[in-house]
Amino acid sequence: MKKTAWFLVVLAATALFAADKALVVQVLRTRLLAQPDFLSASLCPLQKGNRLELLEAQGSWYQVRSAGGVKGFVHSSAVMESRVTLGGIAPGPKGASQDELALAAKGFDEGNEKKLRNSTGYNFADLGWVMEQEVDVPALARFVRDGRLK
Repeated sequence: MKKTAWFLVVLAATALFAADKALVVQVLRTRLLAQPDFLSASLCPLQKGNRLELLEAQGSWYQVRSAGGVKGFVHSSAVMESRVTLGGIAPGPKGASQDELALAAKGFDEGNEKKLRNSTGYNFADLGWVMEQEVDVPALARFVRDGRLK
């Protein structure tokens, strides 16, 4: 019994220590970048739900390590902190509330989707096309440089 209690204490301490360093991608997709700059070279793609280890904060950029071990930068707007909880052994309600789920999806839930799909004036095929587009970062960098954009 003492070993089980000691194990739970160590597990809780480890979870609390790790909780300060975990990030989760909150946007549909983004890129892990070589430098803290949107026009920097892409190291690998990231998708919603990918977990990242926070290494260092640099202004509005985070230096992180991906689950695959790739080290790079991601903008703070693309991620959120992930707190490790001991939901299985902690007392109280488990899971996310409906309000939390709606907030996580920026208010777009099943009810909102049904209303939009049944209304006129929305072309979901065009939305799908837009979501599939990829940005050629070197071409974008040339565009910014040649146009002297800031």
